[in-house]
Amino acid sequence: MKAIAVISGIAVVGTLGFFLISRNLGSHPTPASPGSPGSAGSFESQAPTAILTEPTAIFKRAFWRAPSAGDEILHAERREWADAGGVTKWQWFIVVKASPELLKYLRDDNAFGLIPAKAALLPDEKPQWFSFNPNEVAVLKSRHGKMQLVFQTQDNTLYASDAGGGFQRGAPEPTPAHPDRPAPSPGRLPNTPPPRPES
Repeated sequence: MKAIAVISGIAVVGTLGFFLISRNLGSHPTPASPGSPGSAGSFESQAPTAILTEPTAIFKRAFWRAPSAGDEILHAERREWADAGGVTKWQWFIVVKASPELLKYLRDDNAFGLIPAKAALLPDEKPQWFSFNPNEVAVLKSRHGKMQLVFQTQDNTLYASDAGGGFQRGAPEPTPAHPDRPAPSPGRLPNTPPPRPES
């Protein structure tokens, strides 16, 4: 009889705890994902909150290294969309007369693990200067992201772009059902079965 009482008590407490937790968690809206209603949306939907044009800083953030004396940055632009919580998405474009060292790092060593692609993606919102003959380039793209490196085959000019999201905020903390009591923490069943009375 004791075993039945213990199991029944655990089941009641577990069911009640689950009900209270799920009710509290379900009362909060989840954060909007990029591109969903209430989020920053696609890159075309809103003007950026900042446009950066400092070439060396953009180069460093794009390629994770400083330009060498042989790298001539022709154009560079980084766009950022931000709200009170920080940057929600970003996009950059850069054109560089690349040094042999940069070409080796990006193309031969393939520092970013990109794969060959038949064509480059030219977004509608690209700067006017981000233009090349699609028949005279070799393209490397990321497998899952938006990074692309476009190497002009007739010279050492590199066209590169990337876009992505900022750090997404997590779900808000659940509020207690009763302000004077803390929210119940999720429980779990014990690892061992309840004691069995000797027969």
